[in-house]
Amino acid sequence: MTLLFLAALGAGVVLFVLFPVFARSGEVSRRPTAESRERKSLAEKKERIYEAIKDADFEYQAGKLSESDYRSMRADFLAQAATVVDRLDKLDKLDAIRQPRDLGREGEEESHESPTEASVCPSCQQPNPPGAQFCFRCGVRIAAPHSCPQCGAELPKEARFCTACGVAIPA
Repeated sequence: MTLLFLAALGAGVVLFVLFPVFARSGEVSRRPTAESRERKSLAEKKERIYEAIKDADFEYQAGKLSESDYRSMRADFLAQAATVVDRLDKLDKLDAIRQPRDLGREGEEESHESPTEASVCPSCQQPNPPGAQFCFRCGVRIAAPHSCPQCGAELPKEARFCTACGVAIPA
């Protein structure tokens, strides 16, 4: 019995020592960024708020809370949840904007496509995410891509007819 315990203990120590050698590259040494820590903290907070809402609903249905207390608590929890979800949405939008620029820095494959005219601000030359209608740096309206007036399909600038529905495109 003792021999079996020592063998298991020895195997555990060997695995612990050799883990960095066999781990995929970057898994062990990659530290979370401040943004990823904030995202994780906000996600946990959102889950706690949702659980608190469920608890308040249960307590009210069980008759342990008055209607005025319940409505007050629920409104407070919903306001907190809205704040957290709004911050998470802002972090997601920042990620969407930064993603094309950050890919090359992390050693991943870069996109060799040049930004289209519709995604570059005519005023400050800031690259913007595809589909942006206004520059996120200076607020100037970005020229919309050419589209079919009938079906809305995106077309190249030189198109005279829509490739989706065949309607003539005015010059």
